[in-house]
Amino acid sequence: MSVPRPRRILLGAAIVGLLIAGLWLASSSLREPDPAGVPEGAVAYTVERVVDGDTLVVRDGDDDVRVRLIGIDTPEARPEAECGADAATSRLRELAPDGGRIWMIGDREPVDRYDRALRYLWTPDGMFVNEALVAEGHAETLRIPPNTRYAAALADAERTAKAQALGRWGSC
Repeated sequence: MSVPRPRRILLGAAIVGLLIAGLWLASSSLREPDPAGVPEGAVAYTVERVVDGDTLVVRDGDDDVRVRLIGIDTPEARPEAECGADAATSRLRELAPDGGRIWMIGDREPVDRYDRALRYLWTPDGMFVNEALVAEGHAETLRIPPNTRYAAALADAERTAKAQALGRWGSC
């Protein structure tokens, strides 16, 4: 017994629709969900290593990407460690441990003059890493236009850290 032509078309369309819906569900379940507090559009990466208090290396597929945190500056670790450099580096290692996941998003300029990716970072629990380093006194703000999306929040965090003599503001 053959199915009438209009029913065959409808049946075929229904099958195609179910296949498309299934593929969409399968692909969306493979995408890692953004943790609460992470802005839309942030991308998850695996931390390879922390270089210093404001620089780290992440894994992007088969490539390592050197990342410079936007809007902050930590004491230099080299050639001779400045006061607070070790504490800033240690804190970034706690927030972004080797092998751990972080979420990153850029601003207006994707890289700096040293070809480092310029990014804001978040931890899996939604902590804004750039702001945390400033709020705890491990970093000061570094406002370089046009990358100023979070400049006001970072400046507020620095004022509070200075007023409370946190981190380097109380020990250096």
